[in-house]
Order: sequence, then structure tokens, then C-alpha cells
Amino acid sequence: MTIVPDCVLASSNDEGIPDLDLSRQGDVLDYPRQWGSVARSTDMVGRTISFYVDDGRFNGLGVAIEHGSHFWKLWERPEKVWTSGAPSFIEVNFSTSNAQPYAVALHQIYKKRHLSRLFQDLGGMRCWVDMNVAERWEDLNLLGIPRGWTAYATHYHRYYDLDLLSHQVDLAREVAATDLIKFAVFAHNKEVERFCQREGLIYCGEDWSARDMAKKKKALVASEKKIKIEEITPKIIGLAAWL
Repeated sequence: MTIVPDCVLASSNDEGIPDLDLSRQGDVLDYPRQWGSVARSTDMVGRTISFYVDDGRFNGLGVAIEHGSHFWKLWERPEKVWTSGAPSFIEVNFSTSNAQPYAVALHQIYKKRHLSRLFQDLGGMRCWVDMNVAERWEDLNLLGIPRGWTAYATHYHRYYDLDLLSHQVDLAREVAATDLIKFAVFAHNKEVERFCQREGLIYCGEDWSARDMAKKKKALVASEKKIKIEEITPKIIGLAAWL
């Protein structure tokens, strides 16, 4: 079993959050596929792996493992990502909240950036920076992102508003030192889609996933119809037959 290498990665900040490799930033957004939406053994050639899913998809043991001897699954088997065949990825989105203590938020962001650098160095993958963090920790989330980085992504939650999305885009442009950035927005919202059209952002409609699931369900129903189940009539044997 492969585990995360016991290594020290280059960092330009006092928190020790690893720096990303500027030469391996995202260029084009290959058709996205959510991690955990298909079998891990599925060939993902030509796909961008997205981690905008429930944490349980890559943390199978839940929060309790933080206090135990086990590592969360993706940390335990990170090579599953770079051996998938996918040329690019959006950073692992470990959940953050404004209510979290600083140490917890730092740990979440550190894990994300540590894995990203491993995916770059050991898998040669291109990275899209995840901007989807709680507002309280947005500055912390910028640590490790080199000046001039132009590839970003976020997930638009139903309780977000366009001002917050616009703010994330402004932060990305500030780090990039240019307005000419690539910014992917995962959402299922017409207003957000129109915003992306105006701002030159990449809109990724999450209804794609819904359609994929509908197709799978339809295929499953069709396969079940092909299965014939024969009724078995129990044979009643009298007592005399046993004697």
C-alpha cells in the first residue's frame, strides 16, 4: 500500500504550506469528472478530476479518524489520482467553515496543497487551484499559490451570492496579476451561468452529473428487466415418505 511520502516540500510562507509548481498549472479544463462518481479503476484519460463532492467520497472513515490511528483514504492512497490517467485536477476541497478554529482550517488547507504538489511532482498533473473556502480563511487559502497563477475553480453553493463569487474571482486576479485568468465555476444556477458569460468564466453545470446518474439508473432498470426470476413451488413430502 502506498502512503503519502514522509517528505518536506518547498514553502515560501511561515505556515509551511507547500508551494505549487507554477509550470504545472491548468491550461484547458478537460471534461470534468467527480471523484467517487465512478469506480476508482475507471480510466480517466482526458478528464479533469473534481473533488467538489461530499468529504465522505475521499474520507471514508469520517471525522472520527482525526483522533485515531488511521489516515483518511485519499491520503492513504494518493497514487489512485495520478495513476487514473487524468491529465489535470482541481484541488481536493476539504471542508472549511467560519466557525472552525485556526488550527483546523490550517490543517485542511495544508492537506489540500500538500496533495496538489504531490499530484504535480509524482503524477505530472496540471492543477486548478480551489477557491471554495470559508471567507474567514480566504487569505490562508492563498498561501502556496505562486504569483502569476492563472487557473482557478470554485463550487457555488445554494447559500452563496454573486458578490461572494465575484470576490473570489477578484482574489484570483490579484494573485495572477492579470485579469486574463481561467476560472471554472461548478454550479446549477442560471444567474451564475449568466454571470460567467459576462465575466469570461468557465461555467460547469452540475446537471451533467444528474444526467449521468439518470442514465445509469435507466441502464440498471433495463438490465433488471432481462433477469428472469422463476418461482419455486415447495414440494410437500408426507411423513410416510420419510419412513
